[in-house]
Amino acid sequence: MLKTKLYSYKMMRATGFAPNPYFGVLTLAACKSGLRRAAQPGDWIAGWTAKGLKECPTDTGDERLVYLARVTRKLTFPEYWEQYPMKRPILENRDADAYHGDNIYEPVPGRNPDPQQPDTFRQHKCSQDKDHVKKAKDLKSTYVLVCEEFYYFNPSTPLEIPEAIRPKVPEGRSNTGAVAENPEKFIDYVKKHSGKCEKTSVA
Repeated sequence: MLKTKLYSYKMMRATGFAPNPYFGVLTLAACKSGLRRAAQPGDWIAGWTAKGLKECPTDTGDERLVYLARVTRKLTFPEYWEQYPMKRPILENRDADAYHGDNIYEPVPGRNPDPQQPDTFRQHKCSQDKDHVKKAKDLKSTYVLVCEEFYYFNPSTPLEIPEAIRPKVPEGRSNTGAVAENPEKFIDYVKKHSGKCEKTSVA
């Protein structure tokens, strides 16, 4: 029997860009290149608050859950560009879901798209500042994670997890995250509290 694997990491931002919980599917297409490379379909990802998270700063050991998602598919950037056009950013309206679009890397026509050669992709403008989104770093993992099952809580009021079922959370920033085996009780707890999810309230 395959073991359930959970990757946990601290979120420094919760703007709706990375991860992007809009249009009925949660995607992680930027940042966390190590996590996007390591996680496989069937694995779970948990994003936690951090001391530097503007919406809900928390000290080490007191982190709360912003989201939990199960990886459904791993797509290459060209596959993601073609299959999820609704996730491409449209910046005219801050209140629209497309404003937060994370599908920002378009293969350059006539070129063989190669993530190891960033100039074979065109980077579209997005809701994030240039210092946060770095093309070469994002493309380094070559994959976008697609999660059809996910639970996203309002970053200002994230979910508190009882100590007895709390998985391991990194003390600081981690590109891959902390791994926990068989976190079923934690996952079940989150599912039971999914009624508190406020996906559309992401700022």
